[in-house]
Amino acid sequence: MSMKKGKNWALSCVAISAVVLTGISATTVSADDTSDSTTVTTQSTNNQVASIQSTSTSNQTSANQSQTTQAQQNNTSRTENPDVQDGGQVSDDFTNEASNRLGYASNFHIFANEATLNAHTNGNLAVGTLNGHVNFGTNIGEGYLNKDVSYVQNHNTIASSSFVQGTADRTNKVVFGENNNVDVSNTNRTVVDGTNIDHLTKDETYQDKNGNKYIDFAHYFNVLDNKSTALANTAPTTTINNSNFPDQNQRVINLDNYQPNEDNQIVINLDADVLTSGTPLTIYGLSANNDAATSVIINVDTKGQEKYTVNSQIKLIFNNGDGQDNTERPNQETDYFDDNHLLWNFYDSTTAGNLYDGEIDIDRAFQGSVLAPKATINVNQNLDGNIVADKVNVNAETHRWYLQDDTPQETEFERPVTIPGEAELPEYTDENNGSNIDDPDDEEEEDIEPDGDLEDNDEDSNSETPGTGDNEDNGGDSDSETPDTDNNEDNGGSTTEPDTDKDDDSDEANESDENDNDDQNLITDGSDNNKDEQTDSNLDEGILSQAVGKDEDESQTPDLKTTNEAGSLPQTGATSGILATITGIILIALGFLLKEIKIKKD
Repeated sequence: MSMKKGKNWALSCVAISAVVLTGISATTVSADDTSDSTTVTTQSTNNQVASIQSTSTSNQTSANQSQTTQAQQNNTSRTENPDVQDGGQVSDDFTNEASNRLGYASNFHIFANEATLNAHTNGNLAVGTLNGHVNFGTNIGEGYLNKDVSYVQNHNTIASSSFVQGTADRTNKVVFGENNNVDVSNTNRTVVDGTNIDHLTKDETYQDKNGNKYIDFAHYFNVLDNKSTALANTAPTTTINNSNFPDQNQRVINLDNYQPNEDNQIVINLDADVLTSGTPLTIYGLSANNDAATSVIINVDTKGQEKYTVNSQIKLIFNNGDGQDNTERPNQETDYFDDNHLLWNFYDSTTAGNLYDGEIDIDRAFQGSVLAPKATINVNQNLDGNIVADKVNVNAETHRWYLQDDTPQETEFERPVTIPGEAELPEYTDENNGSNIDDPDDEEEEDIEPDGDLEDNDEDSNSETPGTGDNEDNGGDSDSETPDTDNNEDNGGSTTEPDTDKDDDSDEANESDENDNDDQNLITDGSDNNKDEQTDSNLDEGILSQAVGKDEDESQTPDLKTTNEAGSLPQTGATSGILATITGIILIALGFLLKEIKIKKD
């Protein structure tokens, strides 16, 4: 029995082997048949691959068509939704593109390709992408603003408390990009991509439609790049580095020292070391209104630094027209913008286009609008103004304060002042008040007396007109050709008035008077200007602790005239005059007597 099973098992193995060998022989080819077999096999493989690719392509095309159809359906449902208003274009709401140096960007507190809000942002936005972790919007203050316009093209997050509730005096216009799902079925509260916007109503909600964009950021940032480059290349009124400030603890830029250019702007180029200093920088002389206001452009050279850190607090002192009652502006929420005439343009002198593409850290309280179209700005302390940059990260509270620079009338300085700590700029000559002359301590050979007479400091000259005195030089005497004159002593350039004698103690008195004047007048601009008034404006850290007025008509040469405490020149007494006359008469009589005696003797 077992032998039979063994034979059956052996026959089965033989049969299986025969089948396998038959299959192998069927697939084995001779050398002559290799080409045809390979062709057949390749064709079969290619057909299979083509079939797979065709199936995959068909499936992918079907998926893409499905996605496109879905997107088209979504876009069609959004753009054709009659309940959401068409946002139009930024030119529909603003007309200051040509008149403002920031153009349309000047109408938004933050203008950026991307903005991340981590702290309260008191102002409106125009952003390509919003990461809004906190609320934003212009708080109602003095009531000057009647409409708050914002544009959010795309968003990753948006806070439900965004924007400020409208009132009868001020409304909102908020435009969302076409890719946002905007629901206004509840007329009192707009819903954007599932987020309830509590302060926004249907009437205040708008959206891009039919491919239109309220602002084309790619195009407009090219415009801003050109604006920044043009400002950086504008001929500066002056250039300042940190060494120009005589006192590093109270650094002041006095705008009264500069003449505006034909565009009614003062352009100041700042070296990179000015804002990186740890002490405040005060800008004095801004106009507090929009009627007579010179624009101030401050170009800050970052000089290729990958990260530029602002460590200087910016303080602003407004000129109220009298030189005494000046006001320091604090960082604050407001909707009054007429007093912002200051623009900071951050650039990079090491690049071909002067455009800075690094990071700017604002680490001290800052005021004035900021332009850095290719940079990232990290706001780590309060900032008031416009913020225009590629990316803006708000880590500390910011306040909307629009740049206003479209007035042709210059800022008026009715009473110019010299401020302690202001930058010394000897290369600049102020045509209005004569300060900042090149060599204020050099004396000219000829000085003009107040009455128009000329005095030669090198040698004495004889007077040929009545009422003038003889000049007594240390080297000899000269006689006058006219009677009734007094003697003047030349001590190296001191001047006297006619019909007066100069006492021997006058030099000592003059030196005392000059010391008194130096104690009363604080002069920091390198000129010996007379001051007609002193103020007590005690500001933080003594930035403007003593502001003194100066005469606009004062001379550009040092005033050599000395005065006594009564304000008059030293005079000889009446008794001295009488004694001199008597002595003269006695000498004349003695002369005649000697002559008579000699005649009689002869």
